[in-house]
Amino acid sequence: MAMREAMVPLLEQQGYRVTPARDGSILIAGDFREVVSFGGDQLESDLCERADFVERAYRQGTPMGGNLTAGQAPRFAVAAQRDAGSHGDPGLPLQRLQIIKGWVDGSGAGHEKVYEVAGDPDNGASVDIRSCTSRGEGFDSLCTVWQDPDYRPDELAYYYARAVENPSCRWSQYICAANAVDCSNPDSIGDGLEGCCDPEHRPVIQERAVSSPIWHSPP
Repeated sequence: MAMREAMVPLLEQQGYRVTPARDGSILIAGDFREVVSFGGDQLESDLCERADFVERAYRQGTPMGGNLTAGQAPRFAVAAQRDAGSHGDPGLPLQRLQIIKGWVDGSGAGHEKVYEVAGDPDNGASVDIRSCTSRGEGFDSLCTVWQDPDYRPDELAYYYARAVENPSCRWSQYICAANAVDCSNPDSIGDGLEGCCDPEHRPVIQERAVSSPIWHSPP
């Protein structure tokens, strides 16, 4: 329980809404698509090639939200599907999969590290902020089995998966683009659209989906 309480601020710093549940677990609110993760030291390295990926992973490991005690460096099987979107507004391709590890050191301080585990963070995908048209290739699905290269059996830690889409316009930029705002032309900035040219305005985002954490306790 103490480990989870220590990890909550780290998750909140990433922008997730964390809510304690009665059973001592936590609920994380984010932009969820189809992301699943499993952990354990008995997971097969070729799980992604198996048609019964989920069934095997349940038998061999711990599903997201569970507690893991490993005798050796654990493996994590992670799979994500592209967001189907809606009619006339399809989801964007996936760019990459990440595993985020958080841990508490001997002094009680929290740490976090991001591992790139699948896909391509340098795939060249982009978005035209004048039209909000996305460009570049990506993936309809991603799957990998990853082993923690920095594992320490005495650590209190958590692991969660994050799927990252190709770049897209922020919702506010869609408004700016629809009104043909050109920040180099003051005459194009209509009433109420001044925020389009505010230095703090970030027109491009990358949507993310996260899994619930898998918690590691020392054996």
